[in-house]
Amino acid sequence: MSYHIVILGAGAIGCHFGATIAADILAENGHVTLIGRETTIAPMQKAALTIDNKATAKAVTFTSDPAAMKDADLIVLALKSHALDAAIEQIETFAQPETPILSLLNGIAPVRTLQERLGARRVLAGMVPFNVVWTSPTELHRSGPGEIALERHEITVWLKQLGHDFHIADDLAPIQYGKLLLNLINPINALAGIPLHDMLSDRGYRRIFAEAIAEALAVYDTAGITWEQVGPSSPRLALKVMRLPNWLFRKMVLNKQNLDRNSMTSMASDLAAGKPTEIDTINGEIVRLGQLHNLKTPINTSLVALVKQAEASSSPPKLAASRLLQDVGL
Repeated sequence: MSYHIVILGAGAIGCHFGATIAADILAENGHVTLIGRETTIAPMQKAALTIDNKATAKAVTFTSDPAAMKDADLIVLALKSHALDAAIEQIETFAQPETPILSLLNGIAPVRTLQERLGARRVLAGMVPFNVVWTSPTELHRSGPGEIALERHEITVWLKQLGHDFHIADDLAPIQYGKLLLNLINPINALAGIPLHDMLSDRGYRRIFAEAIAEALAVYDTAGITWEQVGPSSPRLALKVMRLPNWLFRKMVLNKQNLDRNSMTSMASDLAAGKPTEIDTINGEIVRLGQLHNLKTPINTSLVALVKQAEASSSPPKLAASRLLQDVGL
């Protein structure tokens, strides 16, 4: 048994996922193709793609041509939500109607959009719990623990059977809603403009994160949404832990997390680079659910507005915790 896996989106997550599975798929006479912008893939066509100093490029084909999807057995979407419309057009143009689509995009909305727009095509959900960052044009670094979760399908089961530490679930929505709670930190980090370790060392930033989670949990409870814990800590416990004094939080939590001292969220990287963010897919989803159920979500609503203001600015804001607390009404 062999499959051709095509990954649309040769960013950090797409390249990490492709490199993770490529050697084992090649050993089974399968193939992995990564589709990305020419400027992104050009360095990896000349030098080996490495993840934490482990070379992987020999088992991966890189191309900028979306026509590579035409003979795919599975298409994996690993791009940002604002690129979803273009991706759907490419899928409709080049992919075979029976080819399943696996979404690794953040949030709940992308899968919903894919199901609505792609009609009879099989859409599978996926979730990557950790952060992946570029340390050079051909080098990736994984930051954070956790295992990739994939919706059950014969190909995702096959990938796990190759020896990969994937979690396979019949319904991934509860895991996605759990991951969404963690992602609510993204705009806070983007607006602060500092590494996560430094940001979490400040009780002011943590207080905003706790309030954003509290709003989301209230919305989930009212909407009857089932969610699962993603990561080592309970979000409900985090509401208390995030409010601890700085010295106690560092001692009990931060110093035990082995958090990369330079790690930042992808939203922070996008905002710093002047790129569109995924704020509508993340905190915007909590705002949307709140509106559907007549619940106010002032913290998440403010974070959405602040990020949109920052996107329209010529430079990232780098807001101190005291200023951000004021801007969200705390």
